[in-house]
Amino acid sequence: MHLFGKPEEDEDDKKQALTNTLGIDLGTLNTVVAKPSGDKFDLFKIPSVVAVKKEDTSYVLAVGEDAKAMLGRTPEDIIAVRPLRMGVIENIAQAKALLVYAMEQGSADSMEKMDRIVIGIPGDASEVEKNAVEEIGKEAGANFVLVVSEGLAAAIGAGLPIADADGTMVVDLGAGSSDIVVISLGGITDIETIRHGGDNIDANIVTKVKELFNVEIGIHEAEKAKIEVGMVHSNVEMKPTVTHAIGKSMETNKPEKVEIDSNLIADAAEPIIVELVEALSRVLKRMSPELISGVYNRTIVVGGTGQLKGLKERIFEEVGVPVEISDDPMTVVAKGAAIVAAEPRALEPEVRLRAMK
Repeated sequence: MHLFGKPEEDEDDKKQALTNTLGIDLGTLNTVVAKPSGDKFDLFKIPSVVAVKKEDTSYVLAVGEDAKAMLGRTPEDIIAVRPLRMGVIENIAQAKALLVYAMEQGSADSMEKMDRIVIGIPGDASEVEKNAVEEIGKEAGANFVLVVSEGLAAAIGAGLPIADADGTMVVDLGAGSSDIVVISLGGITDIETIRHGGDNIDANIVTKVKELFNVEIGIHEAEKAKIEVGMVHSNVEMKPTVTHAIGKSMETNKPEKVEIDSNLIADAAEPIIVELVEALSRVLKRMSPELISGVYNRTIVVGGTGQLKGLKERIFEEVGVPVEISDDPMTVVAKGAAIVAAEPRALEPEVRLRAMK
């Protein structure tokens, strides 16, 4: 499970290899933990939700699935919140509780000390945001914490040849933010981040259902409908599919079932897709001719929003770049981070260049 697929590894590199390591994709909607296990990974997906006391939001009552079940259903003295918004940490204490929980899930022994964790964060994160994530990781119990761009981690996790000089591009469509990352010679040559993602599509679905049917559905129902019948508008003819959701009638306040089809989801997703296409166009405008051929042949889409039907066709129509949707779009960032965590010197320039020989 080597980052650049080197045929041999010298003794110094072997000595620096660590076994007690984790890769973490600290996401707005879900936090994914990957623990290297031979040539595979043990994977854990945790909803990025924390339940806290209303009068003291640093007092954590539940994390993960237990906290997610409380969203929109809590008594007056408890609130369920997401510590991250648009990929950015909003509450340090809550984010720390989430990270501690994530590390516990990835550890066979809850008392063991993590040698090293690598955390994927949005590519346009500021130094202040990066430092905050590092500090939270150390306070959570890791000996060493490294933050990396989610796009770079995704490329590594997907097994793309990032050491090549020709160029590779990753489109990481997350819940709170989306990254477009161009990689050459093992490093990032360009990056564009959109602070919108799947969460915005879910919110738009809620709004459109309310406008069309005068029924208000919960955000979980909207997300479920997106997963079941999600689609984006494209020139490729696709037969719309249908699902149902239960909401509250705005006229009677009674429960009411509504029919949601793929076209409604596509309408809700359209503002985000337009923003994505515009961002891709900006990246291509800045790209050198030397990288275009590599990107044309090696562009991958990761992240939950990448599973919307018709997305790859829409991107090709708009910007002329064929893309592949990752087989495991939800876990590649955590896997890539885990690989970097297990090989401490993998991202150093001399190691990257040596891998090309």
